[in-house]
Amino acid sequence: MNFVPPTSRYRLYFDETGNGDLDAAEKHPNERYLSITGVVVKQDTHDGYLTRRMNRLKEDIFGAQEVVLHRRDIMRSEGDFVALRNVERRQEFDWRMSSIIAECLIAAFTISIDKLEHKQRYKVWRYSPYHYLLECLLERFVLWLRRNNFQGDMLGEARNPRHDKQLRRAFTYFYKHKTGMVDSQMIQARLTSKDLRLLPKEKNIAGLQIADLLAHPCHRSLKFEQLGEAIGPDHGTYLVGLLRRYWYDRNPNSGVISGYGTKWLP
Repeated sequence: MNFVPPTSRYRLYFDETGNGDLDAAEKHPNERYLSITGVVVKQDTHDGYLTRRMNRLKEDIFGAQEVVLHRRDIMRSEGDFVALRNVERRQEFDWRMSSIIAECLIAAFTISIDKLEHKQRYKVWRYSPYHYLLECLLERFVLWLRRNNFQGDMLGEARNPRHDKQLRRAFTYFYKHKTGMVDSQMIQARLTSKDLRLLPKEKNIAGLQIADLLAHPCHRSLKFEQLGEAIGPDHGTYLVGLLRRYWYDRNPNSGVISGYGTKWLP
């Protein structure tokens, strides 16, 4: 693959909510689902404009650009985020994050799986739910790249050596083989690397933090839609509304998001 400069490279930053343990889905209702969300940003936009805006936001609200945004701690207003206990600070933070997401993303995808249904349906096939989601996410990213005549790569958060090794192996397998939706020639023409990049949270990557903030509300919205239940209004619901309005990939002819920007499994 020839070098693709940042001005022409589109990077998918992804994060998950839940875990890949199939057995836990039967024992604990709160562990029934696993979901992965990816957001696409043009690399030069990410490394320049988007990162500068995130740094200004952190400096203004938390007093330090080195703060790494993590949704769970933000929701609890704990640790570095105690400033969010102030209502006005919280409103300013939410508004400015919404503006960044509305202005800087290019595309978004959310794939969720009901692990319990997956296990009950497939008595023999035990494909790792996490790797299954990763493959579905990659398929949609490659198809989006092809449709727009773009090239790109992916970046996720490093977890632990065992998890990261398995994830990199699954990515490399995808890169070399066809799937139900894309063949290896298309994959290799659109992805700029056969290797998956994973960086630790401490690297303070803006795109990974946005994926972290969106992963849970995106899954929650997709789950409630699948169950036919109403979801209450909050900031997470508002952010998902932005993705549905602007960034979730969709059928270019019908405008339908399901199957393109979102996918429910199995």
